[in-house]
Amino acid sequence: MDTNNHQKRNRLIALCFASALLVLLYGPLAHWLVATDRMLYDQLAGRMSNHPLDNGIIISLNARQMDESQVLDRYGRLIALLRDAHVQRIVLTGPPPITAPERLPGWAVTLASGVPVYVPTGHRLAEFAAGDGFVEIIPDSDGVLRRSGIWQLNNNRMSPSLAFAIALDNGEARTSQRMSSAEDAVFLSNYTKIPRLNPDDLFNGAVDRSMLRGATVFVDTEPALIGATSLLPSGQLVTNSEIVASLLANFEQDRTIIAPSWVAAMEWLAPILLAIVAVLFMPDRSRRDITILALITVAGLLLAEAMLLLALHVRLDLGRPILIFSSVAILCSWLVVSPAKTTHNAFKRGSDFLSAGRLEPAFAEFRRCNPSDTISTVMYKLSLAFEEQAKPERAEAVLEWMKRTHGGPEGPTTAHQKLNGAPRRLGRYVIERRIGRGAMGAVYLAKDPRINRPVAVKAIPIEKEFEDEELKEARLRFYREAESAGRLTHPNIVTVFDAGEDNGIAYIAMEYVPGIPLTKFTDPKKLLAPKRALELAAVTAEALDYAHRQGVIHRDIKPANLLYNPKAGSLKISDFGVARLTDNNRTKTGIVLGTPMYMSPEQLGAENLTGHSDLFSLGVTLYELLAGEVPFKASNIAALMTKITTDHPTPVSTRRAGIPPSVDSVIARAMAKRPEDRFACGTEMAIALRNCAAYT
Repeated sequence: MDTNNHQKRNRLIALCFASALLVLLYGPLAHWLVATDRMLYDQLAGRMSNHPLDNGIIISLNARQMDESQVLDRYGRLIALLRDAHVQRIVLTGPPPITAPERLPGWAVTLASGVPVYVPTGHRLAEFAAGDGFVEIIPDSDGVLRRSGIWQLNNNRMSPSLAFAIALDNGEARTSQRMSSAEDAVFLSNYTKIPRLNPDDLFNGAVDRSMLRGATVFVDTEPALIGATSLLPSGQLVTNSEIVASLLANFEQDRTIIAPSWVAAMEWLAPILLAIVAVLFMPDRSRRDITILALITVAGLLLAEAMLLLALHVRLDLGRPILIFSSVAILCSWLVVSPAKTTHNAFKRGSDFLSAGRLEPAFAEFRRCNPSDTISTVMYKLSLAFEEQAKPERAEAVLEWMKRTHGGPEGPTTAHQKLNGAPRRLGRYVIERRIGRGAMGAVYLAKDPRINRPVAVKAIPIEKEFEDEELKEARLRFYREAESAGRLTHPNIVTVFDAGEDNGIAYIAMEYVPGIPLTKFTDPKKLLAPKRALELAAVTAEALDYAHRQGVIHRDIKPANLLYNPKAGSLKISDFGVARLTDNNRTKTGIVLGTPMYMSPEQLGAENLTGHSDLFSLGVTLYELLAGEVPFKASNIAALMTKITTDHPTPVSTRRAGIPPSVDSVIARAMAKRPEDRFACGTEMAIALRNCAAYT
């Protein structure tokens, strides 16, 4: 099927959609997407495995019930105690404010000697401390602190953050390699708790001071939770000391979450690249392939973001590429037209054109269908129609298309055999072997030598069946019925290609179907499952409805004319155009054409028939498939006709276990004595049969 134009159209739609989505995601929808990225980051970062600061301790001075002088005095006593305990360093994350005119406490001058003390930038103690740095508490719009600056311009001087300043003073801190590419900020994840001590316990000796040796001690004025100033991505409420301790631990353990300069470029480039990939590769794929590709890509992006964050501690937001790729995938999946639906619609339109004699539009529609045996069959029929219209070049074009799309014409599946001791032809068809026999003649497997294609040829000795005065009329009716059947193009009806007469034998060339007649399944020991029999009857009813709407009545529906392929699960009705040769339905020998036990009352009475007669025959056929026996039997034709026109069959549900009573109702309605009491059409009967099948 030629889908180039369809694919180009879909690609153009996908390109326009992706372009518009890129503009929206970096424009009006940017804030919404930022919220999505934050949520994804919080889910990952909140579960990171972090290590606490080595030998870190927090001491909180509760300043709520003390005045300023008492607080300063308490700070001085605590710092002196920590010096005597030989701590490694002291970090004053929230020292009490000391105004400029106010006199500095005596202990302030001792900060520059002994144990290094670090204070926030801008505090008056900074000129005496070993180092200073800023403490940045700027949460995002949703109140969560995810980002902390590491450099800041203060009085024309670049100042580090408090945690970074401490790490830089530590000779063992491995910060240079990662922090050189961290731009000006790092990211927080979760806080791993470090011990907290009460200063009163230190002053009165309730705590062993030896645990302070070599420790990093953070001193603040607020206890945990009560003094919390920020909410981390993990959902933890933390104080300033806990924030600095967490950042310092990450700096010194080389576990800081950073966003290198290439991350920003990748966050812009990835959506564009994935949009291009989606536009190029998705529109020409099936829904299944699109779904698989989208799931793999989205999972890969999520995995990449998680691995970068959890393993390499690099933050990369891939929300935009995920959203763009997923959206284009959904669009492409929506644009995909099911091949089966496309083929079905094209086949229906092509069949209508072929029935109306509009061969060129029919050829165009059939070319849109996926290659199959059914398409090959109708194309063969189309080539014959072109020949009949004296357009051999178009017939050749059809045959060339068949060779190109179907791998060349099919050859016969069996070796050439003799017929009655010598090769024989009917018209241009070379007979190979007999494959069936009926009351009106034999069916042969033959070959159309023009394209080496197998066909089924039904041969009827018309001159032997009719008297001279009836022969002309029978011959005209035969061709008229064959022509009517030749207009039928349906997946469940054997296609009639050609009809002719050769040496007193009328023949119909039709599609060769390697199926099994349903007569094989009327043996009580070989019955089909009830559900399968009901489904096959429903398919037959739908095909009959199509034929009836075309003005064609079969007249001989029976198991022998229903060809079933168990492997493919398909069924086709054969012998359209064969049953009606005379108005009185009798040959010169008085044999009723067709099979009397399947005939409707009006058919036995030689009345004008409608499609309801075929539905009656289908009801008899279904009864036999379910029970293994026809509903009406008699020792002679007269008795049989009487039973068909007057008697009602035994309900099939009483003759075989597992058949619901609803099937009895459907069969009874199909086999009603009066045509107007039967189903209105084959489709109505098919619906009723499938409803029954749902309960078997």
